[in-house]
Parts: sequence; structure tokens; C-alpha cells
Amino acid sequence: MDIQYLLFLQDLRESLDGALNGFFLQISDWSSGIFVWMLACVMFWSVDKKVGSFLFLNVGFSRFLMQALKLTFCVYRPWIRSAQIMPIEKAAGYSFPSGHSITAAANYGTLIERYRQHRPLCIFLILMIALTMFSRNYIGVHTPQDVVVGLLLGIVVVVCGARVWEWLEEHPGKDYLLPCIGGLMVALFLFYISMKSYPTHYVNGKLTVDPQKMMIDGYKDAGRLLGVTFGWFLERRLVNFTLAVPTARKVARACFGVLLLLLWEKGVMPAMSAAFSSAWAYFFACFMELILLFFLYPLCFVRGKHTSVS
Repeated sequence: MDIQYLLFLQDLRESLDGALNGFFLQISDWSSGIFVWMLACVMFWSVDKKVGSFLFLNVGFSRFLMQALKLTFCVYRPWIRSAQIMPIEKAAGYSFPSGHSITAAANYGTLIERYRQHRPLCIFLILMIALTMFSRNYIGVHTPQDVVVGLLLGIVVVVCGARVWEWLEEHPGKDYLLPCIGGLMVALFLFYISMKSYPTHYVNGKLTVDPQKMMIDGYKDAGRLLGVTFGWFLERRLVNFTLAVPTARKVARACFGVLLLLLWEKGVMPAMSAAFSSAWAYFFACFMELILLFFLYPLCFVRGKHTSVS
């Protein structure tokens, strides 16, 4: 049934002569990767620190959960299951659950939860979640169950995250528990994915999905989760910057910070991956990226303030 649905969408794409391909590819891109972290960064540095923190943590935990499930179930992509499926562009890795869907639900869902009194904004964000889910089917890289489960997991992360956040606000002295729990989860996860067995499927003598490469993705998001939890704790305890600054300074923070993020993603990360091919190199690079964004860069806000005062 799921393959038949994807074939129906494939026929629709062909009947439209690819007119909507670019649109759905762009929608898909907006709900994953650098765009998600960019939104969290700008919110955290310059708009609403609390919402930005919530975005960082929810996206970090949702992507970690997604990798844990992908590497557990090891479900192959639709075109591996059926040679009739011809996606617009092929995606790497396992199929279940949809990483874009869980990230979109966690990212946009966080904004819905925090700004639920703004009805037009919430309607737009709900539409973005729905379009993201549909785009993964339309492109041909995920089945309906992949995106539905991704949505449900993202909602669970947002709801549980809100309860955790409320508890932390009531018990601010116990904020150290978050990095401790994050560190324990990461340690157990890395041990698990390193020890478990993975299926192997060959086509013309070549692996359709290389488990070692998929494990690297797991190491990346494990590093990000560790960086998110420790970065949040370090900023809270050692920096605690304020947004009570002139608008021009907020704009400057966002602009320089986005440039820093792009430099790290487009320059430092590729250089490190080229120099060190081990999974641990990716883990450390992703860990340091979130420490940089969440703690080291905000530290400059405070240092700059102290310098100007003196």
C-alpha cells in the first residue's frame, strides 16, 4: 500500500513535468540541516533566549532519537524495496523514521508550543510541518509510515521537553542533571550502535547501505546532543547573557553568529572530515559546533560588555 502511494505521487510528478519538484525540495531543505540550527541560533542570540534554548534542546534530542531508531530498525529506502520507485534525488541512510519530519515537528512544534496565542503564526507552522512530511513522500525518499512516526516522535519530544523545562524552572539548582542525563544517553547509544549487528544488502557486489557510514551519522547527532546539553549548562552557569541590549547589537549578534555557523559548517567541518576519517572526529566536530554556538560565542557578548564598560 505504501509503495502504491509513492507510485501514485511519482505518476503525479511526471504528469506535472516536474513543475513542483523544486518547491518540495526547498521545503524539505528548510526543515533539516543548517537552516534548523540557524533558526535556533538567531532566536537564542537575538530574539527570545528561552525559546532559542528550547529549540536547541528539542532539535538535539529529536535528532538523537531519530538516529537511535534508524540504526535499530535499519529499514531500507523505498527504491531499494521496489525498483519501480524513482525518487527526485536519493537520500543516504535508512528510511525509518523520517529525520526531516521529526526535526520539522520538533522545530516548528516548539514555536507552536511557545507562541500558541499567535494563531496565524501557528497555522503557518502547522502548514510547514504538513508540507515537510508530504515533501518527503513526493520526492520519493520516505513512505507514509516514515513521516507519520517522525511527526509523532517530534510531538513527543516537544511535549516532554516542555515538562522538563517547567521542572528545571522550578528547580534551577538541579540544572546539572540535564548534561548528566545527556552524557549518559550518549555513552549508552554509542556503545549500542558500535556493538549491534546490521543487515547487509548487495546490488552488483556493492552495499546498498553501508552501516559504517550510517554509524557516522549517529556519532554526529550524538556529538550534537552532548554539545547542546553541556553548552546549555555552561552558558546558564558561566555566561547568562541578556537580551536587554540595543536592537543594533542584537542584529550584529545574529549576523556575525550566522557567518560563524556557515564558516564552521562549510569550512571547518569538511576540513576535519577530510583530515580525520574516524567517527570520533565527526563526533568531536559536532560537539564543538554546539559548544561554540551555545556557549563560546555568547561568552563574547559578556566579554564585549565588560570591555566597553572598562
